[in-house]
Amino acid sequence: MKKVIFFFLLPVLIIIGGIAYFESQKDPKDKEVFISFVHIGDIHGHLLPRENLRFGEDKFTQGGLARLFTIVNHLRERDEDMILINTGDTIQGSAEALFTRGEALVEVLNTFGIDYYAPGNWDWLYGKARFEELFVGEKALAPWNPLMANLYDTATDKLFVAPYKIQIVKGVKIGFIGFTSEYGPALVGDSVVDGLKFSNGDVEFKRYVTELRPQVDVLVVLSELGLAKNIQLAKETPGVNFLFSSGMHEETSKPVVLENGTVLMEEGQDGTRLGELNILLKNNKLLGYKFKMHIVDEKIPENTEIAALVEKVRAPFVDAKQSKEFVNPFSKRHLKGPIDEVIGETQVDLHRSTFSAFEMPAVVEGSSHDFITDAFRVQSGADIGLIRGFRYGTHVKKGDIRREDLYHFIPMGPFVAKGEMRGKQIKDIIEHNAEGSLAGSASDRKGGWLFGWSGLHYDLNPNEQKGKRSSHITVLDKKTRTYLPLEMDKVYTVASYNYDEEPEYINEIKAEKLTRVLNAKNEALDATEVAEAYLKNHKAKPELNRIRLLKPLRAPTYTNKEIQPLP
Repeated sequence: MKKVIFFFLLPVLIIIGGIAYFESQKDPKDKEVFISFVHIGDIHGHLLPRENLRFGEDKFTQGGLARLFTIVNHLRERDEDMILINTGDTIQGSAEALFTRGEALVEVLNTFGIDYYAPGNWDWLYGKARFEELFVGEKALAPWNPLMANLYDTATDKLFVAPYKIQIVKGVKIGFIGFTSEYGPALVGDSVVDGLKFSNGDVEFKRYVTELRPQVDVLVVLSELGLAKNIQLAKETPGVNFLFSSGMHEETSKPVVLENGTVLMEEGQDGTRLGELNILLKNNKLLGYKFKMHIVDEKIPENTEIAALVEKVRAPFVDAKQSKEFVNPFSKRHLKGPIDEVIGETQVDLHRSTFSAFEMPAVVEGSSHDFITDAFRVQSGADIGLIRGFRYGTHVKKGDIRREDLYHFIPMGPFVAKGEMRGKQIKDIIEHNAEGSLAGSASDRKGGWLFGWSGLHYDLNPNEQKGKRSSHITVLDKKTRTYLPLEMDKVYTVASYNYDEEPEYINEIKAEKLTRVLNAKNEALDATEVAEAYLKNHKAKPELNRIRLLKPLRAPTYTNKEIQPLP
């Protein structure tokens, strides 16, 4: 009976075997191939989940590296050849990042298996030598394979690291080109970027896309130049298939697709979003793609191993004794205590994240910056408080403020000083800042958002020409407690960031007769200490809408909501 069954099955087995044989002999290019990419960026030191308080969205916690890893791990289990891309601003933005000069983030993210890395401007915060120690060479603490086509070593005038790499994945030749931001964190002082020369990427983008395109089947760019700049570059030089962007903290729930076919994606900030891109090829020709932006919220379970590692990294920072041993690498001030300690109260939600179509859009103003400038103005006794419109920060729900919240807002270690400026200089600062944030060309933008102010109000017409966007500028009069028109020749005192390297400047702006905020021991206080001292006697209840929009911001260019309207 067995012989009879075998006799009848033999032809079937021969056919199956023949098909398998011929399939194995076919050129791999004839097969359909799926390749997966996962994109993270602008984590800004956030190890833990944080509140989401953005207008119009669910008020649940988002982010957290343990949740983020759950998604990464799931996608890698589905495709072991998955490529994980990190587009920078990773090792700045928290106390854990600052006091370990980035190592706390590196220790956790090394477990993610990052394949390619385009550093952000704030990843240079701890200097060239520290960056090399963390990321460059065989002995690097973080083997993330940094790619930068627009950064040069001033000693040799050669590229600091490789501009691109070609990798064969499932028989498909993929080219990866990397770009860092042209804005190194020079606000901290020139020594931070000593030995490095940053390019705006215009020349290099064209050069390397043109050079690499004929050599590869798929061309991928990873760039921290910001979405507006990346769109401009990709329009000017076609040939890029996919561009993973960071820098502006925009969220592309749907990718930006240019007429020339380039697809761009950006994933917000603080590890609250993750991009998943799957592409399909046949005969090494791209047939199509599918993109999904994952929201890293409470629905995503934490990976227990990463959660334990995060807890280990944070342990000394939440310990009453060990925490006080940490020294700020810039101000040289000791951490005052556990970072999870409650140090004050806010009576409003603190953040800067609102999309452009809503009231008080983030590009114009944020309650977090309003609070910080109030602290600078009050603690220094100045007429005006000032802070740059940084994109980094966190969301603090109405109620308790913890020490670590301040370090998410001020993660560098500046001192606070009061100096004198005439009204004309203040007017010029407002106009220069508006041009840098709202210019119609990406090349004219200078990074960041509008400055935050305390004790100063003004009207803003974003559609006006350069130099004429602000009007009705008023300053709080200390005696009458009313707002009076800014006088061009009058001298005002202004309080903001001040560094040892630039003793005559606040916020990179020249001022006269500078004096730093001191404590009872006559010691200069850094900005987090100034904010903490303010919270001892005041609740955070900042007045909002200090900048009044006369016209709405430009409507979104593509299908996504925008924070900073694209040119």
